[in-house]
Amino acid sequence: MKEVQTLIANEMLALEAQIRTLIPKDDHLLQQVAHHTFQSPGKQLRPTLVLLAAGACKNITAKALRGAVLVTLLHQASLTHDDVVDEATQRRGKPSINAVWNNKIAVLFGDYLLATGLQLATQHQDYDFLALIAETAQAMSVGELRQLAQTDTCDTTESIYLDIIYKKTAHLFGTCLAAGAMAAGVSAAQVANMRRVGEQIGMAFQLKDDWLDYGIENLGKPLGMDLQGRKLTLPLIHALQQASAQQQREILNNLKNLQNHPQQQEAILTFVRQSPGMDYTQKTMLRYQQKALELLSYTATSPYQKALLLLIQHIV
Repeated sequence: MKEVQTLIANEMLALEAQIRTLIPKDDHLLQQVAHHTFQSPGKQLRPTLVLLAAGACKNITAKALRGAVLVTLLHQASLTHDDVVDEATQRRGKPSINAVWNNKIAVLFGDYLLATGLQLATQHQDYDFLALIAETAQAMSVGELRQLAQTDTCDTTESIYLDIIYKKTAHLFGTCLAAGAMAAGVSAAQVANMRRVGEQIGMAFQLKDDWLDYGIENLGKPLGMDLQGRKLTLPLIHALQQASAQQQREILNNLKNLQNHPQQQEAILTFVRQSPGMDYTQKTMLRYQQKALELLSYTATSPYQKALLLLIQHIV
């Protein structure tokens, strides 16, 4: 990421500066919450994708920077709301907003970020961005609702799971690359291709994240977090598909009763690790990665295109 972001270092600094200007200096609470949120911004993968896509399409404009701001605000708003829904107390290794303040402030701050992004687009007449953001926010909400429905029943299929992660994660990745291409002023066909690149990256990214939840080594993500939330992801879904009817019943029963019997988590983790589910998830992830690389090959070679290629490899 350092190598990739060196290419857009000045733009990333401008992004951070622009976000700071969107928080009223005379509102003490907003300033506090915003500082807590943005002082450790993480890898900033999504705005990086916007800017690299714009560069790969030959032109990082002021509009591209606004697109990067927009996706940053949308993503952060969704994370803030997710922490409330999941009753999470940690975000990027520090207390979440709802843990430091409360759920009301977290929800309202998320709303403020989303509204601020929409206002920014309106002020600059970036109506194409408005359509993108509205569609993406809707897809993310539907994805979250579908995931909540499956956690209640502990019942899903691979196709339902792939649809959920497309809506929750990959749709926004596609929006990031589409926004960068739009800002560069390329053709509708080029915008559509870049969007498809982003969607493939997003699918691979989420599959990797779900694979890591069952990983043997802790690579910075606590193990079993999806299990604790009773989320059925591809490693477990495929493992269950390959298991006997009795094993399926036992594992699903353990999953449903995990809150009352947390010791069962290790048994489920072991079951998945010893199943074909891990290898199958990796192979699925690599198929999406390969498709992203193929689609990106239609874009002219440049430092930004090469950086996107590096980023796709880094994610997987």
